[in-house]
Amino acid sequence: MQKQNPSEPPRIINRINNWLVYVDDIILVVVGIGIVGVAVLLLIEVISDFVYFTQHSIPHIISDLMFVLIIMELFRQVQRQLTRHIFSLNPFIFIGVIASVRGLLIMQMKLTMGETEWWGGIVQLGIYAVIVLILVVCYYVYKKVEDKSA
Repeated sequence: MQKQNPSEPPRIINRINNWLVYVDDIILVVVGIGIVGVAVLLLIEVISDFVYFTQHSIPHIISDLMFVLIIMELFRQVQRQLTRHIFSLNPFIFIGVIASVRGLLIMQMKLTMGETEWWGGIVQLGIYAVIVLILVVCYYVYKKVEDKSA
């Protein structure tokens, strides 16, 4: 019988760990397929909005397209997990910026079409703009720290 090095984990622990990594990969693949499926469904909805176009379809089309961008950023994060890349905040900062810009565009269109109260819309526009500014500053600082640690 072979003696085991005390610093190495037992073989059963290694087998369990390998099995859990395999299960994790399967779950990530299923999540990735689900994310792409939702993006495809949203794109089909956008196509139907083009076919049955009305004046109020424009904000909905832009909203759905921006939401597809957000979903695909999430998919890229799942891909990074599957390929065992190091964790990065960048995709989440991008998602926040895209979501805030989406909010800015939709609120601007609602204000233009008279679908929302003016003061409430202006306040929401300001909040979205501040969020974008904060996220851009966070991205800048994060990149500086990331570059120094590399």
